[in-house]
Amino acid sequence: MKELKEKLAIGFGLFLVLFADHVSATKLSILTEHLAPYQIVASNTVTGLSTEIIEATLTQAQYAYDISAHPWTLSYRRAQHGKNTCIYSLARIPQRESLFKWVGHIASSTISLYSLKNSQIVISTIEEAKKYNIAVIRDDVTHHFLLTKNFVENQNLYVVENYDALLKLLDLSSRRIDLVVLNDDLLKNRVKDLGEVSRYRNVFQFNELTLNFHFACSLNTEQIIVDNLTKAMKLLEQRGVFLAIREQWKKNMVSLIN
Repeated sequence: MKELKEKLAIGFGLFLVLFADHVSATKLSILTEHLAPYQIVASNTVTGLSTEIIEATLTQAQYAYDISAHPWTLSYRRAQHGKNTCIYSLARIPQRESLFKWVGHIASSTISLYSLKNSQIVISTIEEAKKYNIAVIRDDVTHHFLLTKNFVENQNLYVVENYDALLKLLDLSSRRIDLVVLNDDLLKNRVKDLGEVSRYRNVFQFNELTLNFHFACSLNTEQIIVDNLTKAMKLLEQRGVFLAIREQWKKNMVSLIN
């Protein structure tokens, strides 16, 4: 009986080793978009604040991975169904809760309505904003949020595919777009690149829509992978690794703007 128990213990130990090797050998598909300073796509590489946090997590969890950036709608939809597929930076809102397996928090930011500097628009409530034509990114958290507030597509809400198109809409009188919805950190980075900070004005900030960006995986991702990634993120957060990354990027943004 003793020998049988020893053999079973050895066999189970070998199974755990082999299973762990299988998990580590799994290559994860990581999807994102260009969303500076969180994800910056240039010369076929992806960098940025969130990217550094995600890469640190994947390295800690010892997973092979491939990061690819696409228009947000494409990444968002692929990430819902792909096997062992994850996405960042994904705002966590109630409407998305059951669509993904959530790994961990990356960063937070605020959202506002922006107009051209010379506009006379004054808004104090979301209801007042319904009088204007507003543009958002398709399948972005702001798109979903405004739909829950009874904005109507093609009446006072218009969707586009990327942020470059979003800003350009304010200059196209033929489109009659009065306002665009933007992440405040994104606008700072975007207009810094364009050298046109003074051209835009923050008209209204959505206080109830603070963005909490997360790392999440598809429902078709093995649970052991999600658990390992979650543990890795918690560990790195506790060690102060993520805080150091956030603080460094904050300094970089301030120095670039100034």
